Amino acid sequence: MITIFILLQSVLFLFMVLHDWIPCPPFNDIEALKRSDSDFYRFIGSFINGMIVLVPLTITIIYRDQLTISSTAIQYILPFYLLLSIGTVLSWWVPYYFGSSMAHKQAFYKFKNTHRFLPARRDNVIPNTLHVVLHMQIWSCLAISLYFLFNA
Repeated sequence: MITIFILLQSVLFLFMVLHDWIPCPPFNDIEALKRSDSDFYRFIGSFINGMIVLVPLTITIIYRDQLTISSTAIQYILPFYLLLSIGTVLSWWVPYYFGSSMAHKQAFYKFKNTHRFLPARRDNVIPNTLHVVLHMQIWSCLAISLYFLFNA
């Protein structure tokens, strides 16, 4: 299970660091991101998001040769994925289901030309496919962290 957790976190780390930089149409729109956000802003976002995943990944790697992760280590890992999960829900899913301010909708306009599979809900922000995959990875890391917490 630790090997799977390391693999999942490694892919998540690369995803967090690179998804605003490497064009992968129709799943992202780098030109729209460049028009919306400065390179510095995107760099800071990639750096912060990368570090949020790198810390628990590093802790997990320390335990790679063991059958489980200590409860103390999980107490450090779990808050990272819990906070990331809360962030995804508040920034994408609450606005999708319940709506958001015009300012929030305008901030997400840079994603309007990206691939989506979820149905529109009025004029609410629609999570695009890339972010749905990203959120599933984050939530999977949270679930595995909870598994280790209750089985430590």
